[in-house]
Amino acid sequence: MDEPHDDQDFRQPVEPHHVTAVRHLLGSHEPSPRTVAEGRARLLAEVTATATVSGLEPARRRRHGRRGRRVGIGLSLAAAAAVAVLVPMGLSGGGTSVAPRTGTSVHATAELTARQVLLAAAVAVEKAPASGDYWRIAMVDRSTLTDPTRSYVIETKQSREEWLTERPGLQSWRVRQYLGARPATPRDEEEWRAAGAPTSWRYPEDMKKEQFAAPPPGESLEAAAGERIAERLRGRWRGTAGDLIWDSITWQEARAIPGDPGKLRTYLEQYVRRQVGHPGSGIDVEKEMPQLLRAVCMQMITNLPVSPEARASAYRILASLPGIRAEGEITDPLGRRGQALVYREEAEPGLFTEIRFVVDPGTGLPLAEMRTNVVKGADGRPVEIPSSTSYQAIGWTDERPEPPARRD
Repeated sequence: MDEPHDDQDFRQPVEPHHVTAVRHLLGSHEPSPRTVAEGRARLLAEVTATATVSGLEPARRRRHGRRGRRVGIGLSLAAAAAVAVLVPMGLSGGGTSVAPRTGTSVHATAELTARQVLLAAAVAVEKAPASGDYWRIAMVDRSTLTDPTRSYVIETKQSREEWLTERPGLQSWRVRQYLGARPATPRDEEEWRAAGAPTSWRYPEDMKKEQFAAPPPGESLEAAAGERIAERLRGRWRGTAGDLIWDSITWQEARAIPGDPGKLRTYLEQYVRRQVGHPGSGIDVEKEMPQLLRAVCMQMITNLPVSPEARASAYRILASLPGIRAEGEITDPLGRRGQALVYREEAEPGLFTEIRFVVDPGTGLPLAEMRTNVVKGADGRPVEIPSSTSYQAIGWTDERPEPPARRD
């Protein structure tokens, strides 16, 4: 009698055109014999890790019968990962720079599933540097708001950079710069010109701005960019490695996050229950666990200085969760090409936020998170408010920050 299996997708055969698509995605160089041998070993490890994440026992723990059937389980899930191992790849800038890739076509990658993209990213990100003098994150935030008369929409941008370290004698920094504001679309630009093409906007004290990222009442929004401003991190910030959900974690806690997929999932589920499972939170933790796991995995991938193995396992957990679909290759707000993975979050009953997570599977590095928030306008109708965070650098570096003279 055949053994039962929970995930029907694991039993699907590997289609040759899927493997071809992933090979186009990651490059066309022929691997060396050593790489092939290493890739075969990694493939077996991928099958085991995938089975663990999905609640299936690793093959080595099962009965000795039906060996051929057991090895076949999970091959469709691990196909992208296997090809990623077999194709040589590199991380630019020691793993800290998120650079655009060339030679990737929509046609070549259109048939990739979300699972294939995530597993390819998992294998690639394991090659990232595991330590350095600084954990560096650099990003550009884009948001939109209405002008004070609500006649047109304005787009604002701001850059943020964090240089975090626990090394004695080194200083942690946060650097930010307001990059200016402009009409969001050509139609908004027409309305802006009709209004006299203002170079600043002052928002009245009584303006209702709860639906928009407007400045504080009574303050002005400037069209021109501002100076770079540096903030020396002191006190509790000095010993902080980042945030997980709403709580800051220490460097020691970040290092303790497990790299094994099964252990990581157990760790994150327990962490989520501690953080939001208390009475009065208003959250049904067990019902919302897939969404909560997705959120903490995204934080690990885009922010925390965890081990490459832990970041790779976060991708593998994402690959096992429902509600994520592939949209193919798109261009992010900084003009880079990457694979888009789409999912939704319910902001409030009946109103959803759609998120496009853009990733480069060849490096495992995230490129951007593009959000479309749906809010209720003044007349009660749904209004779409786009925003995005584009990642310019994520990872360890031995470079030194060059903070500007202006300090906060």
